[in-house]
Amino acid sequence: MALITSSPATLRSLQESLPEWQVFEAFYQRLLQTGVYRDNWLLAKLGGFLLRRSGKRLRPLLLLYIAKACGEITEATYVAACLIEILHNATLIHDDVVDDSEYRRGFFSMRALWGNRIAVLFGDWLLAQGLITALRYQQPQLLQYASEAVEALAEGELLQLKRMREASQQLDSYFKVIQKKTAALFQAACKMGAWSVGASEALIERAGAIGQELGIAFQIRDDLLDWQTTERTGKPVDADRRQKRFTLPLLWAFQQATPPQRKVLLQGSFRESKALLEAMGAFAYAEALIEAQTQKAQRLAEALPYAQNLPLTQLFHLLLKGSG
Repeated sequence: MALITSSPATLRSLQESLPEWQVFEAFYQRLLQTGVYRDNWLLAKLGGFLLRRSGKRLRPLLLLYIAKACGEITEATYVAACLIEILHNATLIHDDVVDDSEYRRGFFSMRALWGNRIAVLFGDWLLAQGLITALRYQQPQLLQYASEAVEALAEGELLQLKRMREASQQLDSYFKVIQKKTAALFQAACKMGAWSVGASEALIERAGAIGQELGIAFQIRDDLLDWQTTERTGKPVDADRRQKRFTLPLLWAFQQATPPQRKVLLQGSFRESKALLEAMGAFAYAEALIEAQTQKAQRLAEALPYAQNLPLTQLFHLLLKGSG
């Protein structure tokens, strides 16, 4: 299985092709530095760490492009893009605590540097500040979209924990989990973008459907990254399997495997399990699903009013070439 990674040049090109991106960056920095982190030295230190270790900001980029595909970008669009990025970072901090992750984006995670208690509290505080941001700018509809996404994310994590304790794993339960724990935030980002430019209810729902398709594919891509080395991905190797989380390739192969093969899949070395997944076609199956989800998103996007003027296909492929 070849690792496909997001191209920094492609990301820069997509950002530079969107004049509003620089406006968002300035808006986001100003919001965090003056409206969020205030004078608390610990919050300032944690916030500075978060800014230095920020990822590709793919979700706000998607939000801005979807907004522009539906209409004229407004201040509400920038508020929405900031809100979705703040919420995303809050969920990552909590994820690292739940998963006992020592690394995030190729560096030490917040919990590894400051401990679980500070990480949980800062994640909670960041989540609250994200929601307050919507109210500060008098955008209750953005607050509703964000709150619905947070609710879905929490439900998805709880469903995953429940599923980890069940003897029988099924593909339908896997998709129920990722629709909530991953796709919900993409769906909210796209809905927020469409709503912020005054799109019709039908367009907002279409935008949300685009986000859901992309979010599902994004999680499958992330599952594939678990079968690569830490040096190539910045993620701990074999983390999901060691924590008894069934990634899509493992779950698909497990349902078809013989008892001896199941033992290798679950208890064999990383190399043995990966080789068996490759031989069974599990990675190819996952790649095919990613491609199918991408095509669904592209077909939905074609109906957005100004989609033909924007590099949405390029953006979708960037989103699904790696995690971020």
